[in-house]
Parts: sequence; C-alpha cells; structure tokens
Amino acid sequence: MTWTIRPMRAGDGGEMMRLHHRAIMATHEDYYSVEQRRSWAFGLEPGQYKVPENGHFDVVEAYDVVIAFCDHTLDEVIGLYIDPAWQGRGIGTALMQQAETRMIAAGSPIARVHSALSSQSFYERQGFVEVERTQHRTRGGLLLPSVRLQKSIG
Repeated sequence: MTWTIRPMRAGDGGEMMRLHHRAIMATHEDYYSVEQRRSWAFGLEPGQYKVPENGHFDVVEAYDVVIAFCDHTLDEVIGLYIDPAWQGRGIGTALMQQAETRMIAAGSPIARVHSALSSQSFYERQGFVEVERTQHRTRGGLLLPSVRLQKSIG
C-alpha cells in the first residue's frame, strides 16, 4: 500500500487525535511510565490541530485514513507522530524532508525540535544533535523529561 502526504484539511482533527493518542500510549515504558503517557495524552481534542502561524501542517493518508502528521514553523518541528502500525516505513523521514525543504526555502540556517526522549534516536538519524536535556509539562500537568535538538540546514 502506498501512502500520500497532503496538507491538513478541516475534518482531519478526529483522526489525528486518535492516532496521536495511539502513538503516545505505544511509547515504550523504558522512556515514560503509563502514568506519564496518560498525562501526555490527556485532553487531546480534534480542534487543537491547527496550522501554526508562519508554518505548515501536513498529514499522511493511506486507505483514506490519516496515519501520520507533522506540523512545523519556519525553523521548528512542533510535532511529528506516526500511527504505531505504520512506523518503520519511511513516513517520518518523508515528513522531515518536506519540512526541512520548506525551512531551507524560508532561509532558516537551522531546524529545531523539542522532542520526547523516545523520539530522540529518530531525529538523530535525521542528522539532528542534542542541544540540551529539559522538561515538558503535559496537558495532564506532569513534567516529562525531554530533549532539544537542532540541525544545520542552511
């Protein structure tokens, strides 16, 4: 089966919310406990998925279902999530290449991301390097360990 990348459309929010929840909850317990993952997934709503100011929001679709998404600004990836059943098929790499192409076209010398620890190795395979360890407050109120990474693109 092939998949396609397209811009997010009105009405995609429900599918995006469901895959976002599945991806978070599938995160391995070596990174985050069940309590931490529940706090991270807490409060997801279809209406929260919006194109960022000065940015883009793309989805990946297969069989008329949204299976991944990536939103980014002119120099930062805000979120990239892939349905666990579709991981390992090059979808994340394709989304990153599209985001970086746009960032380069906008004149950004670097691409940045504030990532969950569980996604750090993916970004490092894309050429990103760790800048700092930090924390991220979830919608459920817990602080999760996280990492800031960046990559020279310009």
